Amino acid sequence: MSLRSRSTTHRLVQRPVSKKNRKIFIEMNLNKFNPLIIVPILAFLSTCAEPVDSNLPTGPQIPSIDSDATISIVTWNIENFPQRGTRTTDRVEMIMDSLDADFYCLQEIQDKGALEDIVDQLDQYSVIISDETSFMHLAIVYKQDSFLPVFTENLFASNDYNFAGRPPLLVSFLYEYEGREQILNLIDVHMKCCNDGAERRHQASILLNDYLRNKMAWGDSNFVVPGDWNDAIYDGDDSGQYSFEAFLNDGDNFRFATDSLAATGAAWDASYPSYPSFIDHILISRSLFDEEQHSSISTIRLDEVFGDYSSVVSDHRPVVWSFKPQ
Repeated sequence: MSLRSRSTTHRLVQRPVSKKNRKIFIEMNLNKFNPLIIVPILAFLSTCAEPVDSNLPTGPQIPSIDSDATISIVTWNIENFPQRGTRTTDRVEMIMDSLDADFYCLQEIQDKGALEDIVDQLDQYSVIISDETSFMHLAIVYKQDSFLPVFTENLFASNDYNFAGRPPLLVSFLYEYEGREQILNLIDVHMKCCNDGAERRHQASILLNDYLRNKMAWGDSNFVVPGDWNDAIYDGDDSGQYSFEAFLNDGDNFRFATDSLAATGAAWDASYPSYPSFIDHILISRSLFDEEQHSSISTIRLDEVFGDYSSVVSDHRPVVWSFKPQ
């Protein structure tokens, strides 16, 4: 899967968290313990040349989802990033470093420079940020040694009303798997919320469906559309309103890889836990239907790792889809 090495060896060993991020994680968990021991622990961290294993309980851990056998795509609305300045950026850097996903499709990026600074600290990643949005940029962070961006476009930039002034960000990536070069087309979206949002999401879905069907008719394939779709797939409140009929009625060409999670209606799986609801979806085109049979989908419950997650990082949980190329 590497463009440089052309190696097909699949590494299954979990990569350790960086020294900087391990220290941040321990410091953020000190509030769980007796205040009398905080100062000695911080002094210990600052004087040791190398981090050592701690016997202190740390609770749930950030999972590593890295595997050379699969491609992992995370969609994550990082609310008004960075809402708490360096507290947020330090936390997001550690989460990305620990998860070790191939792609992070991000929404609600207010400060592009703050995100670029994070990526600069994570040597294996690069980032592409939308430049046509009116506010709250979209961004795709990717592993630069494995995936090569070959085309970028802000879709519907001249007609972005139904996308709430946030044109979807398309990036086409070239990668190699088992000696074959392939293209993966990622389209990061952030649909309209609230007020007249249902109708605008409905119209945006029609526009996006028409665009994708046209591209597929000309031979393009392997489309993945992650993002904050700002609505449930189905009519959960019996209002009779659906936002995404254009895709739900076109099952021969498109599926939501998140369908199984969305269908549970469980707070445990919710991508927007405060409601709770599942509104962060990943749509795939028919060329990836076989890959879906060998894939996994999950909500990453970071609020169980960090007690202050919703106030420091985001009101959304990340959602990850991992699949094995066919």
